[in-house]
Amino acid sequence: MKPRFYIILSTVALVILLIVQLYNISVTFDTKFEVFNTQYGDAARKALYEYQTINSDFQPDSVFILFDYYAEDFIYKIQDALPGEDRDSLKHNLLNIYLRILHGNTMPDVFLRDYLEKAGFNPDFRSGYHITELSLLDFDLLIPVFRDTTGELPTGFKWSLSAYSHAVEGNFYRIRYEYLIDFTDRTAIIYRDMMITLVLAVLTIVIVLIVFILTMRNMLIQKRLSDMKTDFINNMTHELKTPLSTIAVASSTLSDESMQKDQEKVKQISGMINKQNKHLTQLIDRILDISIWEKDQIRLKRKEVHIYEFMEEKIKLFQLENNGNGVNITADYNLDKDFVMLDDIHMTTVLNNLWSNAVKYCEGNPRIEMKVSLNAKLLIRVRDNGIGMRKEEQKHVYDKFYRAGKGDFKTVKGLGLGLYYVKQIVTAHGGEIELQSHPGKGSTFTITIPTEKE
Repeated sequence: MKPRFYIILSTVALVILLIVQLYNISVTFDTKFEVFNTQYGDAARKALYEYQTINSDFQPDSVFILFDYYAEDFIYKIQDALPGEDRDSLKHNLLNIYLRILHGNTMPDVFLRDYLEKAGFNPDFRSGYHITELSLLDFDLLIPVFRDTTGELPTGFKWSLSAYSHAVEGNFYRIRYEYLIDFTDRTAIIYRDMMITLVLAVLTIVIVLIVFILTMRNMLIQKRLSDMKTDFINNMTHELKTPLSTIAVASSTLSDESMQKDQEKVKQISGMINKQNKHLTQLIDRILDISIWEKDQIRLKRKEVHIYEFMEEKIKLFQLENNGNGVNITADYNLDKDFVMLDDIHMTTVLNNLWSNAVKYCEGNPRIEMKVSLNAKLLIRVRDNGIGMRKEEQKHVYDKFYRAGKGDFKTVKGLGLGLYYVKQIVTAHGGEIELQSHPGKGSTFTITIPTEKE
């Protein structure tokens, strides 16, 4: 429960941290947005105030003359039109005409762009006009044309600044409109000002993610190692208990006076004790060997080995020792030369470990196919007809204490050190070992070792 609790707690903490960082970025952006609008809005209003001072009015007289001309024309058209859609269409057309007249005057844009550039602001912007109220005047008669009751800005100017608001009354019209400015690089400018904040936030998130991933990885590795250690202790206890129990029973039997008279039985029991003692010695030697490997204290004792004679001798000896298991080993040789430099003792252990696994993890009669070639490299391929391994098992097959298998094969005796030892020996020879395996189709181990030049 503890590792799972820590993983859940760490994940929740990471999610909270990410939310807080994103919230801080959002708040900072909103603050910068308001500061931007204040700074650029103030600068734009000052510029337009100067423009109006210089030009006596925001719009030239020609604009207001056109307003009066169209207003007078549309008064008669609207009054003569039928109530309803005809009048609404005329009012809409008049509103669009007034907007086109306003947009035809680009002189404020030129002045404002020049002013902003001189003041050190970004001069890239779009401008537009928004009419908030328009009415026609026919002496004492007021004809409403348009009135903005929503407060929404035109499409494309949702985030624009209202730099100037003006109300004018002519002979035949009354109008109120706004001069809008939309800075095209607003977002880029804000993010540029936030660069340090963004970099620190992203860096913090990345570091936390890396630490989180490494922590989770180490936690899972530690859990797996702990499980493997527990499995190893259980297997070791079982492996030691069997010969010790046998020795204890045999020793007790030898102490019986009646048994001592039967020399044949004494000899048989003594042999059993010697056999179990030898088994215990092998177990302890295996543990000591692994300890030596970890401390890098072992040194290979290479010598010239006749590869064909070496392989044939080891195959016959293994088949003799496992005669009751129905083991069948065949070998195919392709030798360009006869001798190779090897540590024959350790290489014998490598072969015995691979063959023993082929026997232990086989559902029927073990059949092992050997291929040995010696040219530029020594190649030893061991192919069996065992139960095979899943890809997930193959990733850990050379790990210390790891034991693969499924179902009844989980109870197979072993310490999970055989293939770890094989890997270490092959690596010490400067070689490599590869594994190809599929569940139900057996496994193939391929060892390649470079040959030393004489």
